[in-house]
Amino acid sequence: MQIKQLFRHWSCLCFAPGALLRHKYDAFKSLLDYDSIALELIADIEDFFYGKTVADHQHVMWLISRLSIAVKGMVDQLFEMNPLLAKDVPNVFDSINLKVSAAIKESPPDSCPPYTISLLDAHLIPELSGGKGANLSRVALLGDVQTPSGFVVTSNSFTKFIQYNGLEGKIESRLRLMKMSDRNLIAKLTLEMQELILAADVPSDVAESIWSALAENIPTGSLIAVRSSALSEDSDISFAGQYSSELNIKQSDVLEAYKRVLAGKYCPRAVTYRISNGLSDNDTAMAVLIIPMIDVRNAGVVYSKNTEGANCCDNICVYGVHGMGEGLVDGSISPAKAVLSRDSIPRLISMAQALDHALPADEILAELGRIAMRLENYFGVPQDVEWATDKQGNIFILQTRPLQENLGEVSAEHPPIAASPVVKDLERASLGVGCGEIYFAKTGEDFPHIPEGAIVVTPTLNPALLMFVDVMSGVISATGSRASHFGSVARENGLPVLVGDVANLFQAGQIVTVDGLEGAVYDGCVEAVLTRSRTGTASYPRVVERYSEIVPLVAKLSLTDPEADEFSAKGCRSFHDIVRFCHEKSTREMFLSVDKKGRGMGASKLLKSDLPLVMYILDLGKGVNSSVVGNFVTPQDIICSPMKALWQGLSDPQVKWSKELTHIDWDEFDRISSGIFSLESKLLASYGTVSDDYLHLLIRFGYHFSVVDSICGEDYRLNYIKFRFKGGGAVIDNQLYRLDFISRVLVSYGFEIDIRGDMLDAVCSKMSEHDTYVRLVRLGYLLAVTRLMDMRFESSGQVGVEYAKFMDQVERLDGNHEK
Repeated sequence: MQIKQLFRHWSCLCFAPGALLRHKYDAFKSLLDYDSIALELIADIEDFFYGKTVADHQHVMWLISRLSIAVKGMVDQLFEMNPLLAKDVPNVFDSINLKVSAAIKESPPDSCPPYTISLLDAHLIPELSGGKGANLSRVALLGDVQTPSGFVVTSNSFTKFIQYNGLEGKIESRLRLMKMSDRNLIAKLTLEMQELILAADVPSDVAESIWSALAENIPTGSLIAVRSSALSEDSDISFAGQYSSELNIKQSDVLEAYKRVLAGKYCPRAVTYRISNGLSDNDTAMAVLIIPMIDVRNAGVVYSKNTEGANCCDNICVYGVHGMGEGLVDGSISPAKAVLSRDSIPRLISMAQALDHALPADEILAELGRIAMRLENYFGVPQDVEWATDKQGNIFILQTRPLQENLGEVSAEHPPIAASPVVKDLERASLGVGCGEIYFAKTGEDFPHIPEGAIVVTPTLNPALLMFVDVMSGVISATGSRASHFGSVARENGLPVLVGDVANLFQAGQIVTVDGLEGAVYDGCVEAVLTRSRTGTASYPRVVERYSEIVPLVAKLSLTDPEADEFSAKGCRSFHDIVRFCHEKSTREMFLSVDKKGRGMGASKLLKSDLPLVMYILDLGKGVNSSVVGNFVTPQDIICSPMKALWQGLSDPQVKWSKELTHIDWDEFDRISSGIFSLESKLLASYGTVSDDYLHLLIRFGYHFSVVDSICGEDYRLNYIKFRFKGGGAVIDNQLYRLDFISRVLVSYGFEIDIRGDMLDAVCSKMSEHDTYVRLVRLGYLLAVTRLMDMRFESSGQVGVEYAKFMDQVERLDGNHEK
């Protein structure tokens, strides 16, 4: 294919240079379109790579795949422009694209049996049983800690469910659209995904495995609990309260309950939490734990280390309620609390009974303390343990996971605060500090309207608030506790949460400081609270870590200097490098698209004007009024925006042109013609190729020439001006004085300058259409003024004088540059 394109390129160059020029221009414009798309995508992707914006992994992968297509488009179009220039680029792109594909590729999830595993065996294959099931299985092996019997419906069953119902593409297409900044869109898309799952069928082989496991592991006729056990759940990332559990379910309804738990994987708060922690959808495939219901007397949570306040880590904290524990973990109830020592036989230190019979007897509390210490030693880290007692006083462990402590906790030792708090001694559900305006969120309808950085005052620690953890600066709730799911997630994020009655103490919009360490709230932003030293440091964003291998292949830019030896196709190390290389080489190719002999200008028309210039114009499309007929055009026929701007400066009334001196290539004329060539010969003339927003102009003034290459259009990212000035009829010193003058002027206009010998190159880019147009007008005026300037220079001192004079004159010009 490359040989075929190379042959076509050489054929056109030899026999149809005009057709080649048009083809090159079309490819150039197409390349610039791809360039614009690629740069936008790189900017978006970098926001995700560096944690500025958070979106679902599928969204990021989708952007990268679109970037790959755009970069491939640039490579193809550069090859169309000049196969020799681009000969190495396709292979370099293929190599980088292969590495990117390998880096972003996820192993396809397995959908083969086993579809269920007994709880006793679940720890053997945690990658199928999920965090909750695997942890509880390990507890069951201890012998001296009681758990319910039961089984796990594996994550392979979830994958089989999705594949059997043809939901992969439907779910992926919705995940691609998810960005954390659009909560309403997340709510809409997650509802659609949940509806897809609830309307689907459980595959027959999965259903049969569930029925068999029920018969083997659950007493006949007993009610069951159907609980989430997603991969990554109950690990370093808790997923506390994110997924759903179905309680008091009849065994005959197990399949519908199973589907509801699967659908809970896509509830708004679960998806938001997963995305915030940099996990993909496959990272959280849903296994499901099924256990018999317990005839509960008390239930609650025990922390093997009490991380609250000045007594951090010195004791054990037990939270409890009478009956089942939903009200405790969903934050709607303030539980009773008991503090125990961390001795081998824990002793009761203190107790606060918020409700009657909320905590079991002292000996059961001591046993809970022993179990908590046992599990901490067994798992090697402090534990957050869910427990329940039945009517006979038996203790059952229902769940255990690593205890989530505050990231970067505020030091317990700090100078006293001079300000007096509005309220103090509130319960500290999560440490940290925050300052913001009070916002009252009384119901779930108020949650989507929480302002950025608000201190939210709410009746309960509703799990639905978890979607907005990254929006809030603090929370004050009338009910709830550290044992709530919300408290656990808040500690992961360093969000201060206090619990207590603050009715009528604050006004909406009032600025306050929430002190999670001392359980106090201050009026205004109290600097002494906000700037306390911290004993820890915030963890590196997981969302960034996930893409650490992809960043160098996609977004990193190594090719920065177009003049460097390594600025080559083989020097490209990333998609960004290829974009930079293709853009630079394509603009240079257009800059040099027509040689000094005007090859390719056969279909051009002579420009008739009042200026003593011989210039031919070749219209590449929409550059000249379509009604023009004949072999010539006038300046009024020009539609091309950059040509109109440049001509406006060239023909400015301040410039005096001698009618007796026609500006052609006098050096060439002297060399080849001996005066027998027509002054209108294309071999001697200036020429321009134009479209509606593109100009390539080679303009000859006696013994020097200039090249202007520019795009001036609505998309500022594509706009640029490239300018080259070379030669002159005076001695070399005078030519260099003129280059110095031109350089000073162009630098003042924002151009980057490079001078080598008697040649000056200048470039500016990425300006608005208006600013590009203005600079082209100024450039045209500069060309007109300097056409014979080298003849009158006598010393370097004149350069500064001429520069000052020119800048005074150009002020009037700037008042007349509007299109």
